[in-house]
Amino acid sequence: MTLAQVVGHAVSSHCHPSLKGYKMLLCQPIDPTGAATGVPMVAIDLFGAGMHSKVFVSNDGLGARHIVHDEKSPIRNFIQGVIDEAPSL
Repeated sequence: MTLAQVVGHAVSSHCHPSLKGYKMLLCQPIDPTGAATGVPMVAIDLFGAGMHSKVFVSNDGLGARHIVHDEKSPIRNFIQGVIDEAPSL
């Protein structure tokens, strides 16, 4: 699982049939301070994450293929949860 921030939307004119109907987001891995680390990744979104949302991204390809109900799907990453930040006191 990777801590990341949503930095964009992925749009494709052609996609694997298993990905039709799923929103794909571009997620930038970040460290706990919010600084970017590594390279961005595309993940399917099941939670309605918006731009700049902090999310947990799972890179469990088997789990992602289970979500889209296709063992031959090329998907590897999916957003596992949106992180709510506690207000500062």
